[in-house]
Amino acid sequence: MSLFRSGKIMSKVEATLLIMVLIMSVSMISINVTAEGDDIIIESDMTWNDEMSLSQNVRVLNGGSLNLVESQLTISNNVQIFVDSSSSLRIFDSDISSDSPPSGLAGFGYCDETNMSAIRATSSSDQNVRMYIRPIQGFSLDGATAHFGDETKELSGEEDFVSLGNGPVDIWVGLTGPLCHPVSLSEISIEKSGQDRIWRDAADFQNRNMMAYGETGFTIEVEGHMESSDSSIFGGTITASGSLSINDTSLDRVGPIILEEDDSSIFLGGNTEFSNSTDDHDVRARAFSTIVWGEDVIGSGELTDKWERRLAGQSLSFDSMYVTYEITGMHRFPSYSNFSNEMGVSFIDGGRERVVEISWSDDNSWEVERVWSEQAIVTITEYRTAWNPEESGIGDYGGGQFQLGWENEVFVNSGTPMIRWVSLGAVDDNGDSIGNASVGDSTKMEAVIENTGSAAASLAINCEDVSTGSTAQISPSFPNALIGPGEKVTIPFSWRVSIEGEDSLSCRILTPTQLVDEFSFGGGQISSTSIDWSESMEEDDSTIIPALIALVVAASVGGYFLLSIYTNTEEEDDDYQRTP
Repeated sequence: MSLFRSGKIMSKVEATLLIMVLIMSVSMISINVTAEGDDIIIESDMTWNDEMSLSQNVRVLNGGSLNLVESQLTISNNVQIFVDSSSSLRIFDSDISSDSPPSGLAGFGYCDETNMSAIRATSSSDQNVRMYIRPIQGFSLDGATAHFGDETKELSGEEDFVSLGNGPVDIWVGLTGPLCHPVSLSEISIEKSGQDRIWRDAADFQNRNMMAYGETGFTIEVEGHMESSDSSIFGGTITASGSLSINDTSLDRVGPIILEEDDSSIFLGGNTEFSNSTDDHDVRARAFSTIVWGEDVIGSGELTDKWERRLAGQSLSFDSMYVTYEITGMHRFPSYSNFSNEMGVSFIDGGRERVVEISWSDDNSWEVERVWSEQAIVTITEYRTAWNPEESGIGDYGGGQFQLGWENEVFVNSGTPMIRWVSLGAVDDNGDSIGNASVGDSTKMEAVIENTGSAAASLAINCEDVSTGSTAQISPSFPNALIGPGEKVTIPFSWRVSIEGEDSLSCRILTPTQLVDEFSFGGGQISSTSIDWSESMEEDDSTIIPALIALVVAASVGGYFLLSIYTNTEEEDDDYQRTP
């Protein structure tokens, strides 16, 4: 760059400023793509449109965007392209390929003619043609059988062949394992007799009712957004906790695409086509992931389903420990039984992952419905506590039966009581509240409780004197009641104290010891209003006066009799004196 302006040499200050501007510009450009260790970091809008090989991890971060436009990208083994939640990956008119894709094939384990694994063998040779096969390393062909035309051949060892006769040849060779065990293949060679064998990856051959076998070469992990259009992706894994939009794209040895979160989503449209999935489905999602499968989208087909929804770590949470239940209607489980632990929790099938929805392939001929969704039913087989023992006549808590949802934690809180206090107080014979009572006398008390739950409860209460904190003198000792759902009941009992002064009564509902939380079914304490306990003067007077009256009467009667006796004595004396 020239340092001249208007024919004059720039001043040192101007030159220095220009150099600083240039340095700052270079610095700003370097921010867009940087290297962090062995990773390529992209934090801006970046476009690749060349034929290139990628041997480093790529991290698209902080709102960055990586755009592949008319690009041919070959990715080395174990390379990861990561897109964070604020960033995006866009693939347009491009091809992404692994340099080490899954190379083997594995069967599904069926022996019937329609569903058995098979390889298409073709040769233009007019001589005797043989198909040589090798199993996956660590396996053998022992016990396997090849089916071709009307013939069969028993296979064995780590390499064997099937003679297909004089060519040209175009035939499907079926393969079944012992007891229908799946057959796996690593390499295949189809050659004329006497020709040196040229081995090719088994997955390169046309096959049916088989899955690609082996580790995928690269990984695309999307927390943000990925878009693909008019492109192809070969031999890699795509996982997403964010969103995917895939149109008119070939996906070979890529499936299953994995949606890792309930709020993950995938849109498949246009002429998108899956082939050679590495599992028996093309998309694997969580229970509530969004899946849009366009009408023209083609799956791997045959025994490979379009998608599966899976649920892991699901549990039933009860208010009580040792609740037993049974589940019917789950995939591959005719029935399942378990019970809640000391925390009231029971993990379904130990928390293991299970399939809750399957979208069958278009080739499926034995399922009536195109999509199967779990409609499991939970049946409570025993849910007993101190509030509903068998002798009470109250049934099991838990609501009997209910449909199992797909939430990770299902709270079983229906079909249980919910008890709360309404009031507690002293009343007279007419049921009116009173605030005074006599020491030593029993005072009528009324405890009012209600049940806002959906099941009955047989319960009792216990009370103590507030002034002393000691057990109150009540009768009966543990007042009790049977209260149905939606009911309000009054529990009567009597209370007395032996000390003058103000006092109140504090009562609590006795809750079952089986409950994980003491107040899961309600309960709690309540205190009555204060009662003034005193000695009754009216009662003393009414006791003394009758006694005094009785004493006076007794004295009068006694005096009368004494007087009578005295008078009789005097008369007898007079009589004695008149008698000579």
